[in-house]
Amino acid sequence: MNALELVESAARLGLPTEIDLKPTMKLRQLVYLQEVVQQSFNVSNAANALFTSQSGVSRQLQDLAEELGVELFRRQGKRLIGLTTAGEEIVAVAAEVLRATQRIKKIADTHRDGQRWELMIVATRHALAARLHDAIVRCRQELPALQVQVTQEDPSKAYAMLRAGDADLGFVSEPVKPLTDLAYFPLAEWQLLLVVPQGHPLGTLPQVTLEAIAGYPCCSFERASLSRQVLDQTFESAGLKSPIAFSLTSTASILQYVETGVGLGFVGEVSFMGAYHPNLQPIDVGHLFRSLTSGVVLPRNHPLSDPVRSFVQILAPHLDIELQNGRIANATASA
Repeated sequence: MNALELVESAARLGLPTEIDLKPTMKLRQLVYLQEVVQQSFNVSNAANALFTSQSGVSRQLQDLAEELGVELFRRQGKRLIGLTTAGEEIVAVAAEVLRATQRIKKIADTHRDGQRWELMIVATRHALAARLHDAIVRCRQELPALQVQVTQEDPSKAYAMLRAGDADLGFVSEPVKPLTDLAYFPLAEWQLLLVVPQGHPLGTLPQVTLEAIAGYPCCSFERASLSRQVLDQTFESAGLKSPIAFSLTSTASILQYVETGVGLGFVGEVSFMGAYHPNLQPIDVGHLFRSLTSGVVLPRNHPLSDPVRSFVQILAPHLDIELQNGRIANATASA
């Protein structure tokens, strides 16, 4: 007997054919719950932020607690002072639910009226390729109508493309100088890595020193790059002549240089894949040279499009960009 036949049989017997489900939790309740937590448990401030009444917020939270059958808040008299253990777990899941509803809305927006989004990303060689790749994969899952293109350029070309509007978003290594018309938001740190041939004397030292490195010719990126400037300045500050004898334009070229046995090479730690270079040995020099960063660069003078904001949210969910008339006004990063 199929489902329709079951319903018809129940009707003939005078049995109810509709199940009256008790009211389930509403998205509004979860929104109110999240806002109260964000407002440090001040219901009045939460109501103001939500453009509703304090009594309305309290009622929704009470209904939610009664439906779930657990206390959500710790109280001191009538005042909320924190979350119960159950409340903490529920708030964490509620945040995931609300993020999912936002993604559902975005997917619908991108498909409405045949709309398709396009996003051009320009990246530099030291940018965190794995992080960018993961963001693109997630973007395909969450925003299937968003077409993403990535091009790799040197920093000066990347900045020029962003200023001209030929790229929507940059994923770059730390800029050499402060940017005025572009906004840089660091996402992660990375270190320089010294690469030597297997069996090299430096590879046997418990910890290498600047003096030890200075005794060998080295290769790094061109003088305009920040990583090269960090290298030169560190040696000079120690009273040593910089050992950089060759300037090349790519990690592959530097590693090829080292494999020939001509000298040593400095590359970004994220760009060295030992499995592809069994004849080379990486040496940690993080104690000698300062960390660098990779991050997002966005134009200040152009309004940020919905595709850009959506991709940034996926790439760096902790980054909260405040807009004014569609342009960047401020940005903060949560822990």
